[in-house]
Amino acid sequence: MEAKLASLALDTAEPLVCPFSGSRASEKYSSSPVPSSSHSPTATESSQTPLHSMSSHTDYDQNHCPIFTQEVDPLLIKTSLEDRIAYLTDFLNFGSRDADLINKIAPAVNEVIPTMVDGMYAKLFEFDITKKVFMSRNQGFDGPLPKTLEELTLDSAQIVFRKVFMKAWARRVLTADYSSGKTWAYMDKVGVMHTGASPFKHQRTMGIAPLNVPYRDIALMIGWLQSVLHEAILRLPESKCSMSEKIEAIAAINKVLWIQNDLFARHYIGE
Repeated sequence: MEAKLASLALDTAEPLVCPFSGSRASEKYSSSPVPSSSHSPTATESSQTPLHSMSSHTDYDQNHCPIFTQEVDPLLIKTSLEDRIAYLTDFLNFGSRDADLINKIAPAVNEVIPTMVDGMYAKLFEFDITKKVFMSRNQGFDGPLPKTLEELTLDSAQIVFRKVFMKAWARRVLTADYSSGKTWAYMDKVGVMHTGASPFKHQRTMGIAPLNVPYRDIALMIGWLQSVLHEAILRLPESKCSMSEKIEAIAAINKVLWIQNDLFARHYIGE
C-alpha cells in the first residue's frame, strides 16, 4: 500500500504551469507586473467607465503566466455600482471595440425590435407562470385589467404598455454610450424594478407597485432574446457587416446581455 501511495506523489521538482499559459513545464517564463485596479466609490451616473481591460488574461496565446492577480473587494462590488461595472467589464473584456460594433449594427438590427418584442410576449404567454405576472397592475399603468387569465391577451392594454417599455430597453442596449455611468445606472434600475422594489422615487411617492418577476424567468428571457439578436446579426448583408464583424458583434452583444443579467441577479441573490 505504501508503495502505491508513493507512486502517486507529485514531483515537486517539476514547475507548475498556469492554465492560461501555452508554455511547457520545462520552459522558463516571466511576466510584467499588472497593477491592480482600484475604483473609489463615486456617483455612478456621473462617472465615465473606462472601456479597456486591466486583465492580464486577455491574450490567450501568450506564453507567460501573470505574476500578480487583481484584488477585488467582494463587499465593495455589492454596494458600489461603479466598482461592480468595472469588475464585470474587465472580467468579460468588454471594451470600446465592443461598444463601437454594437452601435454599428444598431440601425440594421433596430428593424427587428418590434417583431422581437412581440415574439417575447408570445413566448411568455405560452406558460401560465410567466403569463400570470401580467395579471397584477404594473408600475406606470393605470388602464383596465382583465379579471381572469383567459381574458388576458397579447392585445390587452397592459401588454401593449409593457411592449413600449421593452422596445425602449432594446433600442437603448443597441445605441447606448457604454462609457457613461448613466447607461449602467439605467440597466441597474431595470434590474431593481423587476424585483418588487421600485428604484424610482416618483413611483414610491405615488404608491405605484413595481413588477415582481421571478429571477428564473428573467434569466430565461435574456437567453431567448440573445438567440433572436444573434440571428438578426447573422442575417445582416455583407454590404453592411462583414462576417468577422458579425462574429465580434455577437460576442459584444453577449457581454452586454450577461452584464444586464448580473444587474438583475444582484438584486435577487444579494451578491
